[in-house]
Amino acid sequence: MNPFDWYCIGNYAECPVYVRYKAQQPPQQQTQQPQQEQAQVVQLAQIAAVERTEADFDRAIKPVVDNVVMKYDELLRKLDEAWHSYESSVLSYKRQWEVEKMVLRRSLDLLNSSIANYERALKELELKRDLMAEDQYNRSRQEVEDKLNALRALMEDVEKRYSSIEEVLGQHFKRVLSTSTNAEVINLRISLGKLDELLKEGKISREAYERLKKELEGVLP
Repeated sequence: MNPFDWYCIGNYAECPVYVRYKAQQPPQQQTQQPQQEQAQVVQLAQIAAVERTEADFDRAIKPVVDNVVMKYDELLRKLDEAWHSYESSVLSYKRQWEVEKMVLRRSLDLLNSSIANYERALKELELKRDLMAEDQYNRSRQEVEDKLNALRALMEDVEKRYSSIEEVLGQHFKRVLSTSTNAEVINLRISLGKLDELLKEGKISREAYERLKKELEGVLP
């Protein structure tokens, strides 16, 4: 409320609003009772105050609304950019992993083969025990067991890390697979869905399912 409005209410006879209003009235209306004139002036002042308040409110609220809307327009734009970047990265990492994980698979095969060789060596050593001096046998056995334990520990570590990458990357890939609007990813999603149906209906074996699934997931945009 403008302080000027209160002045008009308290001293209506000198109020510019009242003076202007009185000058615009026909002569017969200027002789009305002071109480009626005061009531009219008060009403005019109140209406003017309300109109000014509404205008001030409109001017005050628009910047607030604009700021909030513009803020979230920008945040949503950044979210879209982040999602597209995330989707592209997941598909790229999945494509790389399908190639480079073969290095780990080959390493595991070699480790498994080496472990099998040392296990055979340990059995052969046991067969030759009666032909060897006790200290020589104990020393040889200790050497074989140390190498065997080291290889087993290494294989366990590689398998653990391989499985961790496979699981985490698989979770990201499933997330992208279920939400992507990329045409090739959509086709892949449909193909995998049909493959799941074939497995459930017993039309393909679990081995064939896993092989075909890997082949499909290896074909990424």
